Amino acid sequence: MPRFEYLDGQKKKKIKLRKAAPAPDGRHKGESGERVEVVYIRKETLRAVWREVRRDGDTAESVSELVEDLLLAWLRERA
Repeated sequence: MPRFEYLDGQKKKKIKLRKAAPAPDGRHKGESGERVEVVYIRKETLRAVWREVRRDGDTAESVSELVEDLLLAWLRERA
């Protein structure tokens, strides 16, 4: 059976989407005031780091914070 064959013959429902209202300062919900940039990391590396963070029970520190800390330490070493 193809993936969505069970839906054949059923009526399609239209879904109304609402736009999220921007915050008073123009940002959308969930955006911080800090400027961020996309960084690409191998999925296997990221998953291994997440496993270690969970194993240590360190829920206070996110992987993003860990990456930032490591990069700042590397910059300090070079100075």
